Amino acid sequence: MIDMITGAFGGLKSAAELAQSLLTLKTDSAVSTKAVELNRIIFDIQQKMFAIQADYAALLSRTGDLEAEIRDLKSWEEEKQRYQLHELAPGTFTHRLKPDCQGSEPLHDLCENCYQNGVKSILQAAGHKGSYPCFVCPKCKSEYLAERQSMPSYVVSLPSNPRTRF
Repeated sequence: MIDMITGAFGGLKSAAELAQSLLTLKTDSAVSTKAVELNRIIFDIQQKMFAIQADYAALLSRTGDLEAEIRDLKSWEEEKQRYQLHELAPGTFTHRLKPDCQGSEPLHDLCENCYQNGVKSILQAAGHKGSYPCFVCPKCKSEYLAERQSMPSYVVSLPSNPRTRF
């Protein structure tokens, strides 16, 4: 880009020199020849300036993209601080919302795979696989099995009068 700017200024210098030489010419054909040469130099300068302008616009766009990426990374770093590594079952890890960061949010776990890739994806209950509660990541479809839970005990009280129907 510096070369292009230098070239554009060099072209402007040549155009100025040609314009000065036009003043010293005496014949119409010599003036016409120099005028054509001047127009060519001005055209070349315009092309270089357009190229510089396009490069500058591309650099501005790239700078904006990089600034947005930096903002996203900083935001994710702040969000990550709200979670801690949690062992859902032996050998199965997620990132769980820290109790002191919970506020009014329900307790939840994030997919470890997505978390490592900078994505917040909350695990969703997906029933059971055998007696293991299963959770799935809606983003990457990873499955997480939680610790086996025993069946809850239910206490049923029967009426004292055996003829009473339910």
